[in-house]
Amino acid sequence: MIDPELKSHLERIEAELVHMRKETVSLKASLVRGLIYGAGYILGAALVLVLIGWVLNIVGIIPAFNNQVQQFQDILQRIGTPIK
Repeated sequence: MIDPELKSHLERIEAELVHMRKETVSLKASLVRGLIYGAGYILGAALVLVLIGWVLNIVGIIPAFNNQVQQFQDILQRIGTPIK
């Protein structure tokens, strides 16, 4: 006969294996989860880069961006005006 303590450990391991099997069965769910995590990483990285650029621009370390921003704003204003 199996030791009761060993039996309880085996039952707990079996329950965990069943749970793991349920989580990894669906390929579609794994794909969707991977796409969401990937999009989150890309969005987070873009946000961090924008914030770092913004802070460096405010501090004055990257003054070249001021000219780029001004040119971009001028282009956007020209797009909104009617063509003569």
